[in-house]
Amino acid sequence: MSKKAAKTLFKDKINIYVSECLSTNDFLIQFIKKNNNDEGITVISDYQIKGKGQRNNTWLSEKGKNLLFSFLIKPNLPVKDQFKLHIITSLSLVKTLQKIGLKNIKVKWPNDIYILKKKISGILIESQVTNKKISQSIIGIGLNVNQKQFDQLNATSIINELNYEYDLNKVLKIFYSFFEEEYINLSKNIKSLKEKYKSNLYGLNKPIEFYNSGKKNEGVIIDISSDGGIIIQVKNKQQKYYFGSISFS
Repeated sequence: MSKKAAKTLFKDKINIYVSECLSTNDFLIQFIKKNNNDEGITVISDYQIKGKGQRNNTWLSEKGKNLLFSFLIKPNLPVKDQFKLHIITSLSLVKTLQKIGLKNIKVKWPNDIYILKKKISGILIESQVTNKKISQSIIGIGLNVNQKQFDQLNATSIINELNYEYDLNKVLKIFYSFFEEEYINLSKNIKSLKEKYKSNLYGLNKPIEFYNSGKKNEGVIIDISSDGGIIIQVKNKQQKYYFGSISFS
């Protein structure tokens, strides 16, 4: 992946619009099996019947109100560095929301974006590994833009935060520009990337409650490991947890 390739990642690439699908990740996975599979191909939908989040959670979204999309990259990244993809995607969303005018944005480990204590975006990355390297990844994003009501969900949106309705395509283009900038950073040492992620981490150095194997625990988030684990100080001991092994209250 070169700097030139990153800067043209989305330029003149296929944008597939579907009014409704099971999930944009699933649609794109099936599409590239039978068709062109250049980096930057994007699937955008008004509504996902079975929108997916981390740990098989469902992403609920009002039809036509939010940005729901997935795109293809081919990072040729060692498996041990796969957390870099989560970092650059999260940071690109943080920068996008800052550009629009939002504040108090944090990344809730591993892949949710929060405004104060409410979720505004989620990320799902599904990768293919060849010879111990990530040969391709589908990055799926749900971003709450113009939806005002979320029932009982602890969620917010751009319109709720700024009282202004945004054009979905403009938000997407802003994200594209920041992701292209961040994609170049895959070649950087994981330590520098991790520090950027950590500086935006929700709940860092604060008491939190979490569940592990159905048991409620208390601790303090103190760090993120290079392989994507979250390190929590539980009593006098540091514990490392990975995706899906814990959930927060």
